[in-house]
Amino acid sequence: MKDKIMPPLVLTIICIVVSGLLVLAYNATYVDNTGVLTDDMKKGCEEIFGKGDYEIMLDGEGDSKTPVTFDAEGVNSIITDKDNGRCVIEITEDGYSKGGLHLLIGINSEGTVEGIEFLSVGETPGLGTKVQDDSFLSKLKGFGVDTDENSIDNVTAATYSSKGMKSACKKAVKLFDEHKEEILNG
Repeated sequence: MKDKIMPPLVLTIICIVVSGLLVLAYNATYVDNTGVLTDDMKKGCEEIFGKGDYEIMLDGEGDSKTPVTFDAEGVNSIITDKDNGRCVIEITEDGYSKGGLHLLIGINSEGTVEGIEFLSVGETPGLGTKVQDDSFLSKLKGFGVDTDENSIDNVTAATYSSKGMKSACKKAVKLFDEHKEEILNG
């Protein structure tokens, strides 16, 4: 009886100890980068607009500052270059995968999409990832609040990903249109 109980019991104890150590290591090394302009974000902003003085709009005081999102669904942060009247909106949108599109959408002072950079893509490789192709992205340049999403053809075999990209652009330009003064002068 002892030979049958001891091995699973020992393995269970080992798993519990290792899991506890993993939790401690995670808590000891976790760095909260909420509200921090990461190197990837800065690089994305520069790919869209070029060099600039980019900063994330923050709300709050002291250590409790959080990125301004105007409570827009999927918007993670708003990055501004006020000197040049430019705005980059970090947004996470569903494509085929839930939250599969993590984007930076550059909005120019006229309120249209200037460019798009990807922070991550969780879409189906070879299909949904086709939304990263310049042939599709060029169709989204100039996207404004009055743009009819249906006038832009989806990427073949990447319908959900294409719709997610168009939805993200629509959210970004709408947010900019509604809060332009606050974004550029705030």
